[in-house]
Amino acid sequence: MTQEGNESTMLLPITGMVCDGCVAAVKAALESVPGVTSAEVSLDKNQALVRYDPSQASKDDFRRAVEAAGYGIGE
Repeated sequence: MTQEGNESTMLLPITGMVCDGCVAAVKAALESVPGVTSAEVSLDKNQALVRYDPSQASKDDFRRAVEAAGYGIGE
């Protein structure tokens, strides 16, 4: 996790993605979390880079959103 001003970034390992549709679903799920400004999701790397306001969102929020979409966050 890095922080610049009020914005932080977090790199999350994503499990369960197999296609571009999965990438879109994970991106939409992460971007639906209040406080998230953007999410870049990579199928090749099985990860997501999330930019967010740490006073509004946390890794637990990201985990709940990704799991609700049918995917997982690795450790």
